[in-house]
Amino acid sequence: MIIDRKLLFADHVKYVVGKAMRIFKKLCIYTRPTWGAHSDNVQTIYRQVIEPTITYAAGIWGQAAKKRYVRKLLESAQRGFAIKAIRAFRTVSTVAAVALAQFVPLDLRVLEVHEVETVRLKGATNLIPRDIQYERPTPVHELLHPSKRISIECADLNSENLEQETAPIRIYTDGSKLENGGVGAAFVCFEGSKVIYKKRLKLHTSCSVFQAELLAIKEACEWTLDRRLKQGDERHQRGTRMHMGCKEVIQILSDSQAALRALQKRSNTHPIVAKTHDTIYTAAQVDLNFIFSWVKGHAGDAGNEIADETAKGAATQHKTPDYAKFPMSFVKRTMREKTWRTWQTRYESAEQGARTKELLPKLTDICALWKATKVSFQLTQALTGHGYHKEYLHRFKIAADPFCPCDNTTTQTLTHLLRECPRFEYNRLRHEMLCINLRISPYCVTELSNKQSAIESFVTFINYIIDKLKGFNKL
Repeated sequence: MIIDRKLLFADHVKYVVGKAMRIFKKLCIYTRPTWGAHSDNVQTIYRQVIEPTITYAAGIWGQAAKKRYVRKLLESAQRGFAIKAIRAFRTVSTVAAVALAQFVPLDLRVLEVHEVETVRLKGATNLIPRDIQYERPTPVHELLHPSKRISIECADLNSENLEQETAPIRIYTDGSKLENGGVGAAFVCFEGSKVIYKKRLKLHTSCSVFQAELLAIKEACEWTLDRRLKQGDERHQRGTRMHMGCKEVIQILSDSQAALRALQKRSNTHPIVAKTHDTIYTAAQVDLNFIFSWVKGHAGDAGNEIADETAKGAATQHKTPDYAKFPMSFVKRTMREKTWRTWQTRYESAEQGARTKELLPKLTDICALWKATKVSFQLTQALTGHGYHKEYLHRFKIAADPFCPCDNTTTQTLTHLLRECPRFEYNRLRHEMLCINLRISPYCVTELSNKQSAIESFVTFINYIIDKLKGFNKL
């Protein structure tokens, strides 16, 4: 990266934007609104090449994105890719193009990356109280020596083989995160069919279910090891020799495949996993072995159901958290939500993109639309108001007048073509009848997106109009 004397980073922004524009110019050779690289490929190039190039080292220079001239530079780089991704006319506003392409504004993305990297460096964030620290990975030199790391195998148990492969001592573990943000973990120890011990653990609201699942397994292993060592001390006090050659096997059952896969990675640096590995190694020295099994959650296994209820109960406890370290996923998720809210406010307050905002007032409406249908040159014209209709062409002095040939007096807007023009009466009627049967508005895109048959009918109607429009206007 380029560091200038005053640390304004203007030269660096110009440099990365220049790199992006060189790629864009090459992309223009192979991509046009009606032919060339597919929209999905353009989006892939943008997300996997352009965005990482521009946000590189944003942890250092990211604050510069708050400056107006930097934001303008970033918008100029993003605009071209957004227009190519949605197959739009180049006159479409940046606001509409970026929103329809679902590209997060680059200045907001840079600030998001900057915040994440700052948290990674400082180990704290302003999003939660300062006494809650970042869950840093365990340094590699603090992990067990490779020769001491125990390979963990995990069996998948179902209702058929659950009873056949059980040890005398079984410990069910579980983690839970409630809708109100409460996070809890628990383990329940069974000897035969009898519950001999339960433990509830409360986690800070910034913690994840993954952390809760791992914490439950770690605490179960540590409790079992302490129990084994205490039994040895009691026998020693009674003068009874403990035969360490007699191995004890403990079965730990979890419904979290992610947690069990994390434990199976011998070099995993997650701090809870690293501590669990240490405990498993120590336990092996006193002839205490663990076997791990996955059970399907909410499938009728009594032990799993009890552990689940106990974890939920732990999440509702009013006490100081037993574990209070936030994961990076919390920061990323919170910053993503903050970025989305800022983007929504910017989208709503922008002066440009009136047609797009009228049809799709929320960014979530755009997401729903693209889940229901695909980007196309014709549909983009309907969503942006920039297309082959004469009102637009006359504005740019391509057509002699803005009037529709149907009566030569009505301005040919997209609204007129969709709702009024007699030239397309048959196709309009077919679309409207379908929507009447579905009890939705035939021209409300947000409603159409919720019904697959309705959005397909709307897109077909739009395609027909746009495909016939040049011939209808005799251009």
